[in-house]
Amino acid sequence: MRVVIVALAFGILGCAAQMQVVGPYAAQLSKSDILQITALMPPSHETMNHTYTKLDVVHLDQVHVTVGGFARDTDGVITSDPSSYTFTAVKRSGRWDHTGEVSIERRLTVY
Repeated sequence: MRVVIVALAFGILGCAAQMQVVGPYAAQLSKSDILQITALMPPSHETMNHTYTKLDVVHLDQVHVTVGGFARDTDGVITSDPSSYTFTAVKRSGRWDHTGEVSIERRLTVY
């Protein structure tokens, strides 16, 4: 029974996107903070294959978030074109929220 649970856990974790937490205040970011910040990310399953998330903790209450992967074409097929979006999250009254603008970068390969 334990083998099945461990195998299931590895299977689920193996599909997860890579998470990188960096910056001068990275050690002060709690698990709860990370969960709240990642919940702010727009769903990328339609436009991008989400392969990594980078949280750059620039201040105790400010994090620059970058989410990246490979773009999807109009049929939903994953391409070789890198794609990412970035936004800034701020902590106000104990909760994380967007500061506003989301920046999208997508490189297109023309054959």
